[in-house]
Amino acid sequence: MNKRKIAVIGMFIAVIVFAVIADVSHSKREALKVTTINVQVENIPVIETYIDDGKQKPMIIVQHGFKNRKESTIGLADKLAEKGFFVVSPDAYAHGDRTEAPLSLTEIIVHTSEEYDGLIDAYKKDDRVNIHKLGIAGFSMGGCITFHYAIYGKHHPEAIAPTISTPYFEQLIGSRLSRSIYSSREGLSVAQDAAAIQYIDQYILSHSPYKDYKNLKDVAVLMQNGELDRYVNSDGVHKLNTALTPINPRVRLVMIAGTKHQVTPEMTDRIVTFMCQNLK
Repeated sequence: MNKRKIAVIGMFIAVIVFAVIADVSHSKREALKVTTINVQVENIPVIETYIDDGKQKPMIIVQHGFKNRKESTIGLADKLAEKGFFVVSPDAYAHGDRTEAPLSLTEIIVHTSEEYDGLIDAYKKDDRVNIHKLGIAGFSMGGCITFHYAIYGKHHPEAIAPTISTPYFEQLIGSRLSRSIYSSREGLSVAQDAAAIQYIDQYILSHSPYKDYKNLKDVAVLMQNGELDRYVNSDGVHKLNTALTPINPRVRLVMIAGTKHQVTPEMTDRIVTFMCQNLK
């Protein structure tokens, strides 16, 4: 066999090998695409976000804010899924695709938190999910839900990232926000009569999780708030940071300069890094 034939055969083999490698690489890329599925879990509308690679993953719940819906959390959910987490984004009580009657802000927080036990239990036998490696992140009202469940829920999270939020619900008393009554079906109203306002204020006092903050002593906590936030000011997170730090070295409060009541890319990136450090 002359040298030319050998060279041609060699080139042919190289082309085949390259094609096979390229096809394998393409298949791997396809397999690593983030999957997003809308499902009902325990009658709760949920978006599941994950990479379908057959591996069991830590579970992270990402909770939206007041008057918002689960779809608003997709940006963070995608970033977390790319890092190997199984992300569950539920509609809060009376929000999104749900049809419950209107409730006040704090009632919605508590009702949603109380649903988390059943939501998490529903994944107990799901091979995709390790519910014992649990994280929770939430924005604004979703952060309040995060605090409430981390302190009172059956499933103890290893890491939480409440953002532009507060564990000290008492700070909301007297505000228009605390008196807001909402459902996705009927929209927003604000309590006006004295009896309704008194009921709401008492409900806040009874259900604020701050008084039991010591239940967070074994939880990694990342709190992020805007320095210019007047909607949910930082009094509560500073209060918790001061009280919890002596008994929990894994507490971190980050105040974002020049930022109001908003979630920035810097905040979501920090949540992703935090979860990778504490749930992997």
